[in-house]
Parts: sequence; C-alpha cells; structure tokens
Amino acid sequence: MKTDKYAAYCKEHAAEFRDEMREDAAKALRNWPGKAAAVLLALSSMLTWSNLQESGNPYALHSMFAYAPPIALVFLYPLLTLLFAGFEKYSRSVLDVFLLSILGGFCLTLHFVFEPNLSESYQSDAFLALSGQINFVVLMTTAFSYHISFALTLLRNTIFALLAALLIFLINPEFLAINAIQLVQGYLGGIIVSWLFFRRIQTRFYYKSIDADTRQHLYKQLSKLVYPHQLERIKAGDQLESTMPVEKSKAIINVFDIQNSSNIKHERTQDFFLEVFRAFSQICMMGYKHNPLQARAFRLKETGDGFISAVGYPFLTDQKHTLADHAVETALLMFRAFNAEVDKFAYGYPIKAAMGLAYNSVQGTFQSSGIRAYDLFGDALVQAYRYEELRKHPVIHKAIHARADDLGLRHYNILIIQEVIFNTLCDGFKSLFTPLPLTREDHPIPQDPDAQYIYFHILD
Repeated sequence: MKTDKYAAYCKEHAAEFRDEMREDAAKALRNWPGKAAAVLLALSSMLTWSNLQESGNPYALHSMFAYAPPIALVFLYPLLTLLFAGFEKYSRSVLDVFLLSILGGFCLTLHFVFEPNLSESYQSDAFLALSGQINFVVLMTTAFSYHISFALTLLRNTIFALLAALLIFLINPEFLAINAIQLVQGYLGGIIVSWLFFRRIQTRFYYKSIDADTRQHLYKQLSKLVYPHQLERIKAGDQLESTMPVEKSKAIINVFDIQNSSNIKHERTQDFFLEVFRAFSQICMMGYKHNPLQARAFRLKETGDGFISAVGYPFLTDQKHTLADHAVETALLMFRAFNAEVDKFAYGYPIKAAMGLAYNSVQGTFQSSGIRAYDLFGDALVQAYRYEELRKHPVIHKAIHARADDLGLRHYNILIIQEVIFNTLCDGFKSLFTPLPLTREDHPIPQDPDAQYIYFHILD
C-alpha cells in the first residue's frame, strides 16, 4: 500500500522528517493557526466571564485568566525564538504544552463554575452548557501532533485524556459521571483526526522530498549541458536562447586534431581521448566569470579525435594581452596538457597532435528545432579547419618536416597560425614561429586568398 511506502520513506529519512515536523509545529504556533486559537480562547474567556457575572458567580473575574497561559505562549513564541536561537527546535514540545494548557484552562474554568455553592437551576444550566464543550475540547487538544511516530502521539493523547478525566473528577465527580461518554468520544475522535493528520503529513513529506530530489537531479544533469550562468538565468525566468550571445563578432578559432589517430590501437583509446578533452575543457574554463561573461576560451565541440574552441567569443578574455597572445598561450597550455595525458596513456609509439588558429568573423546561434544546443558558425571556423589541415599539403609538409629535422625531432606537435594572428603577437611569441611564404600559383588556402604567409611552430 502507498501508506506503507510513505511510512517506510519517513522512517528511512527520520532526521529530515523530524526537521519537517519541527518546522510545521513552529509555523502552526507562529502563524494564523496559533493566533486564531488564541483569539478563540480569548473570546471564550470573555463569554464565560459574562455568563458567570450575570449569574453572580464570585469567580467570574478569575475565569477571564483561565486561558492566559496558552494565549501568552502563542503571542510570546515569536519573541522567544528571536531571543533564544535554539528555542525553535523545541517547537513540537511547545505545541504540546500549548494544547495541554488549553485543556488545563478548560478544567480551571470548570473549577470556577462549580466552586461556589449556587442554586440548583444554575448548576443544571452549567452542566448543560459545559457538557457540550468536553467533547470538542478533548478532540481539539488531541487531534494535532507533530511527533515523528504515531505511537508517541497516541501516548500523548492518552495522557491528556486521563489527566482531563482526573482533573474533572477532582473538580466535580458527578459532572464526570454524566459526561464520561463525551470525554471518551472526544478522545477517540482525537485519535482518528490525529491519525489522518499524521498520514497527511507523511504523504506530503514523501512527495515534497521526492520532488526536491527530482529537481536536484534534473539541475545536476542540466548543469552538464549548459554553463552555470545559464542555469542561474533560466532559474530567474529567462529563456535559454537569451543566455548566450548570438550577435556577430570576431574571434580566434582553435581546431585541434590528433595526428594519425586511426593508427592508435588500444582498448583505452577512447578513454585517452576523453581525458585529453576533459583537460582542454578545464583550460577553457580558467577564469570563468558570469558578469561580464569571461573565460580563457569557449569549448565549442569535440569531434571524435578533435577539439574545437573559440577565444574572444562568446566569452571575453581578461584583456591583459592581445587576443592573439591569449590564443597562442591557450594553445601552448593545451599542448602541455595533451603531452601529460600522452605520458599517462603510455602508448608504445609517440602520439602527436596539430592545431590550426584563424581569426575572422563568427556568430553564435541556437539550433532552430529539437534540442536547442548552442553553436558557432562563420568564416573563422572554416579557415581554422583549413589551417589545421595545411600540415598535410605536400609543400608545407616538406617545410615543416625540414624544420623538425633542424630541431632534431622525428615526432612532433604542430601549431599553424594565420598571418593576421602572427602580426599581432608579442615578440616573445613571434620568435617561436617559422614563416612560410605562399605562392599565388599554388595557393593552399582558397578560404583566405589574401594570406601571403603561414606561420608554424614545432614543439615536442
């Protein structure tokens, strides 16, 4: 049965359920339920005073204060929680004291009614008027409880009922004998209501907790698909399409590819690629900030054995260096991370990679249908792909290989950059690159026809 499932869940999460009960008890005392009960008790005291005053009862004024303790407790509770930080954790016990004081106030009212020896007609009227209240008072003081075990609630209700019976017997045994059935009905009715109340709280806690767990799980999974600033903006009510830039701009695109990756024969080849890309993603996220939107680079996509990133858009750089310096520095960091992962992989043959960097126009976009993934398009991507592939061009391959021989390298990583990027570099980075002039007759980059040179850097 579902109720058994709810009970088992509450038992399994007893600490959280206890906190939930404690919070609910505090809300009941602090908010309208407690205030409404206090107002009703005050009105009851005034009506009792008025009736006793008319009948000439000398204890009429005393009856005005029969419910003073529960009324004072409700109105002082918020102040007590402010003065004593740990007081709220006793809210469940405070609520029991509040209900017990109501029961005590009712018995005290009975004492004030029956204490004076007045006429028989007065006694008869008092018996009749108060008989109808016993059932209600006992029912209301036993119906609500915030203990995590119904057995505790049942024990509490039994103590309340027995205590009420004892006090009424001491006040007026005849009145108890006449209204014993009323007291029992109130007690049993209180048990039924408190059971339903307890089950309702268990059900609410179960669905509330499951819903919270589901939302947290969805949040964690969504965080794998979008950036933290996108999550925050979506939570604030923004549309996904407004969380990333989509205007046209310029950036440096970095296309990374592992050389001869199809020749890598190993059972952990895919794991090796994933570790390389994970390291690259961490480099891209260096210096990530929400406002303004900033990071070392933007991870665009993984392409099996390749990795594409953008520098300068949609994430801004720290502007401490030129965009070209920042892009080359990022590329060198990636090569360093790549070599570290190659060393961990411990393959029996050297594994090397190549990068192509190109600067041109680029624009962000969200896919028009289906899953609205963020993407970039523009001339910079087309050119970066081409620059990375230049290492395969016969003339350029020969020049790169000759330079590697001069450096005494048989296996090497290659970084090829666009002329416009080289021209913007600082002298320190410029010294790393070797220029290679391009001829008009056999221009290898139709996507960048104005280029007169390419620049490459050989590194171990």
